[in-house]
Amino acid sequence: MSNTYNGWTNRETWLINVWFAPESKADVQNAREQIESDIEGIPQYLQDFVNDSAINWDELEAHFEDDAEESEEEEAEPD
Repeated sequence: MSNTYNGWTNRETWLINVWFAPESKADVQNAREQIESDIEGIPQYLQDFVNDSAINWDELEAHFEDDAEESEEEEAEPD
């Protein structure tokens, strides 16, 4: 049985992709900063419902490394 969620490591990582729709590594970093900031601002009992440590930030960033490699390959192909 796979532990993935809609092609991502887990639901938490997938949700970052859905709600923030990052288009670059910088967008991923901005999302991370936003999440960390927002979580600090909510009461502790609500923080207990949020599993932010499960978010696979490396996977989200790697998604854009793959896109960059594909773009470079397409640019290198002769017309």
